[in-house]
Amino acid sequence: MNENILVFIRVLCILLVVFGSLYNLFAAEEYAKKKLRIIPKIVRYIAYAIGIVCSGYVVNLIVNDFPIN
Repeated sequence: MNENILVFIRVLCILLVVFGSLYNLFAAEEYAKKKLRIIPKIVRYIAYAIGIVCSGYVVNLIVNDFPIN
């Protein structure tokens, strides 16, 4: 029973990180299109890639903190 709760928390945390990251990328791109036209696209895409890598790192931390035996 306790293991099922940990699995649920793990999956919920991963989903929150993934969907939060996707929404953040969407919101950042929409804002950049309207307000930050001076910043080149390549710089914005590098920043987005860094955000994706950080989200992957957080997912990795979640997976390692809630191991399934």
